[in-house]
Amino acid sequence: MLRGEYQATLDEKGRISIPARLREGIPDNALILTKGMFESCIWAFTPENHEKVTESLRSFWSANANMPMTPRQKDMFDHRLSFSTSEAEIDKTGRIMVPQKFRDHGGLSKDCVILGAGIRIEIWDAVRYTEYEQRQEEQLEAVLEKMGPFNLC
Repeated sequence: MLRGEYQATLDEKGRISIPARLREGIPDNALILTKGMFESCIWAFTPENHEKVTESLRSFWSANANMPMTPRQKDMFDHRLSFSTSEAEIDKTGRIMVPQKFRDHGGLSKDCVILGAGIRIEIWDAVRYTEYEQRQEEQLEAVLEKMGPFNLC
């Protein structure tokens, strides 16, 4: 499992260093990049995890054929995860090249945040990530208010 939050810098050539702790969980120094599904960030999977996610999505569509989604909407998910991807190899210094279309999608500037998010890595522009965290915090507070007293012990 990929875990942790790290500060990173995108260089002028579009390269970013993958933190050593995360690289430990990446066999063969290979990643598959795709646009984040729900937010303007970049998702990076190991090839094995990317295959698991795409296969899981296909299985979901098969098992839920009557789900109220149009074929076009289903194709959108398939396209995002299967076709709108780029392979990235971690070089000897721990960096990957982030293609321009992904930098544009994520609005990446020099200052970035890299998250280990379970089976994937997320690459965020630092300002966008701060805004995302603030929205998440507000939503959490709203949910906790609805829940009333709650004991985590």
